[in-house]
Amino acid sequence: MKRGAKAAEGGPFLRIGRRYIRAALFYLSLGAVLGALMLWFGNDNLQFLHGHMLLIGSALFFAYGAGYSWIAGRADPAPPPGVTPFLAAAQFWLANVGLPGILAGSVLPVGLGLDRIGVLFGFMEAAAAVLFAVLMNRAMKPQNRDVP
Repeated sequence: MKRGAKAAEGGPFLRIGRRYIRAALFYLSLGAVLGALMLWFGNDNLQFLHGHMLLIGSALFFAYGAGYSWIAGRADPAPPPGVTPFLAAAQFWLANVGLPGILAGSVLPVGLGLDRIGVLFGFMEAAAAVLFAVLMNRAMKPQNRDVP
């Protein structure tokens, strides 16, 4: 198989993988700067924000990117059954809308109940994680093929 053909088949998954890795690097930078500022000013009120930027934003998003890059780099000519670019894109947007919502909910005023908006976005982030687990499970299943 030619290299160009392989790249074309894995294209959507490679793009999503690269988007996730870029987002991970963004959140890593943002979380590190926030951590340094908290140390500088001696204020640790934003630990939840800092921790979630680093854990979800950088570590988890990097794992998502690595997973989609793995799917794109498989030796098989097509994505595994049940793993579609549409589902991968839906998972990407669930995760990338969920995290900023969680972060926003963590800094909204508690007295008005606005902080509870973070719960909705937390469920979006959880749905993204479950969808990713389902897609990776499908991708790891051995393909049923007739071997001559």
